[in-house]
Amino acid sequence: MSEAPNNLIYVLLKNRIFIIRVLAIVMSITVAITFLLPKKYTVTTVILPPEEQASPALSLGGLSLGEFAGFFSGGMGYSLPLMTTLADVYSEILNSRTLVDQAILSTGYIDSLDFTERYEAQPEVALFMARKQFRKNYSATVTSSGFIQIEVTTGKPLYSVEMSERVVFLLDSINTSITLARYRVSRESTENQLAVAQAGLENTTAAILRFEEEYGTILPNEEIAQVMSVLAEMKGRYIETALMASAVRDGIRSGTTAQLLELETTAEALRQSIEMIEYGSSSGGVNLGVGLSNLPPAMIQYARLQTDFQMQLKMSTALELRVEQALIQEANITSSLRILDPPRHPGWKSKPKKLYIWIELFIVTMLFLVVFLFSRERWHQLRRENPEAWNKWNILKQEIRNDFRRKKGK
Repeated sequence: MSEAPNNLIYVLLKNRIFIIRVLAIVMSITVAITFLLPKKYTVTTVILPPEEQASPALSLGGLSLGEFAGFFSGGMGYSLPLMTTLADVYSEILNSRTLVDQAILSTGYIDSLDFTERYEAQPEVALFMARKQFRKNYSATVTSSGFIQIEVTTGKPLYSVEMSERVVFLLDSINTSITLARYRVSRESTENQLAVAQAGLENTTAAILRFEEEYGTILPNEEIAQVMSVLAEMKGRYIETALMASAVRDGIRSGTTAQLLELETTAEALRQSIEMIEYGSSSGGVNLGVGLSNLPPAMIQYARLQTDFQMQLKMSTALELRVEQALIQEANITSSLRILDPPRHPGWKSKPKKLYIWIELFIVTMLFLVVFLFSRERWHQLRRENPEAWNKWNILKQEIRNDFRRKKGK
């Protein structure tokens, strides 16, 4: 075992001229080829982690009015799968076929590869080949810190910059169009709910007018007025909480089981409180003071009409403001992209890395030479030390040659 290194060094020194010649030839060819390889320039763009667009929203009894309107319209909330971030969503958009095709078609990328003339009769094939080539030199990934990194490589530095700028523009355009579509649908849903609320307000107003024409105006005392105000507020909150629980239960709005139970418990508590106020006692028979059931029938009906009118008026007013806010949002959508490293001239080529290629090929060639020379030395040693075993191989080789000669003779 101790003689093996010495033997290896001896073999290398013995064949030093051969090694030098082979390395010289291989490295000369490699250097020549690396200088002939086309230069490529990579432009890197880094986008800060995106934030979900949010704007100050009106609320109705602690519930966002956008959510409140969404419950009626079927839900317009934007939720993400588990362990998915907006950076992952942006990465998917950047790697989508839609964005890649738009970038190719809007920058003349197909013409730069001469695919237009080659596939003149098959433009879909030209687009496919261009897309395939583009993806080899394009990447959009999410870093461990949540940043989005875009790399575009072409044969010209300024063209790489142009392609990177176009990709960023298309990302912003697609994101803006999606946001605008969400705002538009949400606004249309809110307008529909506003129409329903206004119809309910008109019906309640008409009912109050009919009541006043029949019975006249009933002026409640201060205590009854306070009861009516509290009752109207609690009815509004009960509707909101019940709608939120229904939305979570039906999957319209995301929420955990604990949140659903909390909403249902709150709604049930509000319902029982409303019954206590209206009837003056709880299910256990505990007297809570003034109840609507203890009042004259006309006053009970008028109080309920008044509470319904106040709730409908509150909802109608809030929804009108929400529609106006939605119109302002649609008209003032701004870019949500925040670029940390914008596309710039890379300053130096990224490919080919000549020094790395030379070092790697030198090491690989040297390893092949060592294996070849050491194997050849062992082969010669075997022939010298065991000629009988080697003669068997020579006889077998001769027989194989004779077999081929016989076939040719026939």
